[in-house]
Amino acid sequence: MSEKNNTLITPEGHKLTFYDRESVEINLNLAKDTLELLEEIAKKKDLSVISVIKFFISKGIRELEPELAKKTAIKRFKNRKAVEENLEVDLAA
Repeated sequence: MSEKNNTLITPEGHKLTFYDRESVEINLNLAKDTLELLEEIAKKKDLSVISVIKFFISKGIRELEPELAKKTAIKRFKNRKAVEENLEVDLAA
């Protein structure tokens, strides 16, 4: 992935562009066995444990609060310079 434009071309030829978002550091205590499961999943998927934790948090938000997740995603898309103000976003794709 290029650090300059944060763009990645997948093996299938799809272009993925990653946008920086403001983040906040937190401390999180997990049960030892939960961390061990996360480490096992991360190893199988060739990911970091942090990536797996972020994935599960995002997935949980989308499943538990789909309308809130949709609203937030649309807001993020509209904040990008290349996106028009009146764009309709279909998150089912």
